[in-house]
Amino acid sequence: MIRFRATSILLLIIVFAFVLFLGGTMPYYLLYLLLLTFLLPLAHSLVTLKYLKGYVNIPSESLFAGEDINIEYEVTNNSLFVMPYLEIHSNISKQLTGISSNNVALSLQKKETFTYSESITLKRRGYYELGEIIVTVHDVFGLYSFKKRISSSISLLVYPKTVNLSTFRITSSHQSGEALIQNSVFQDKSRVASLREYNEGDSVKAIHWKLSAKKDTPIVREYESHGDTYATIFIDNDSKHFKNDVDRRLEDKSANIALSIVDYCLNQNIAVNMETQDTDKYIKVQGQQSSDYKPFLEVLARFKSNGAFDFKSLLLSKAEMLKRSSTVIIITPSFDKETCSTVIQLKMKNLNPLFILVTDIENSPSYIDQKVQTMFAQEGIPIYILDHNANIKDALEVCNG
Repeated sequence: MIRFRATSILLLIIVFAFVLFLGGTMPYYLLYLLLLTFLLPLAHSLVTLKYLKGYVNIPSESLFAGEDINIEYEVTNNSLFVMPYLEIHSNISKQLTGISSNNVALSLQKKETFTYSESITLKRRGYYELGEIIVTVHDVFGLYSFKKRISSSISLLVYPKTVNLSTFRITSSHQSGEALIQNSVFQDKSRVASLREYNEGDSVKAIHWKLSAKKDTPIVREYESHGDTYATIFIDNDSKHFKNDVDRRLEDKSANIALSIVDYCLNQNIAVNMETQDTDKYIKVQGQQSSDYKPFLEVLARFKSNGAFDFKSLLLSKAEMLKRSSTVIIITPSFDKETCSTVIQLKMKNLNPLFILVTDIENSPSYIDQKVQTMFAQEGIPIYILDHNANIKDALEVCNG
């Protein structure tokens, strides 16, 4: 892109008109001198721009939201001419943190390389295709301005930060009503998996009294989990439910909530499925052990509010394939009557639904129908209401409905 100073253009027009109408040696001399003044900086700028090279380097290891990273930039003047003035602009920080970084102004001697690094904090999870900086080159007179994009094929996957839950109140698949899921609820008391020292919060019933007396310290039994406990998480990313999602708040909160529940289930050896969409593709991840955690991280890092299909219809169609008495966790920003009706239908299909409503009260106040809440309570359907800035651990460890 070329930019001229308005005064330079005006001067060129005046001299050209003067020569055209009057002629003469001196006017032509001034015209040629002026043209030379324009052409030499132009040629100089074009040559240096052609031989301007650079790259961007970003760490390639797995990264989590909240971590700090260093982004390295390098620009090299491979020409035989000095570059009197250039500016480097990077939009990478804006993409990763929402905050623009300052432009870097400098000059480069022939064959000189300039490097610098920028330290930023990753504020949110996501998949980012990065690696482009814009270098603006100016001539010594400031007559021209050229922009060159320098790209490196770099992508960055930022995983959501895990919030570890110690308890989670859901509807038990082994009894009616609500049950606080600790290790003990889903454990087979007839099968001891391991023994360990007592930790604060452990059940007194789990203490191995004879061994504790021998060791002179409390020892507790850890039991194997039931193999018939199932949880399925449906994450709503129906695009029409996120039209008013400011700064992807609802999207990020939904992903973080889902990951916290997945982490809890895997740590308790509870079989968990997570189901959502990616445009017109159906996504399903499943696991039961801590070693199964990575695929969930991958999906939730890339999670976007781009679902092409109606979430309620998708929920009902997939629910037909779930095992009876499975716990069904619905994470959604939608609390309309149709969604609530769908949740109640799941209850009628001998499933145990749990409803998590994600809100952004600051930008899009949600109306919570008290009649629906009462109906859910009568049906034994727990409701959690989490605003985008709510503490996930505090909210999920205490039922809101």
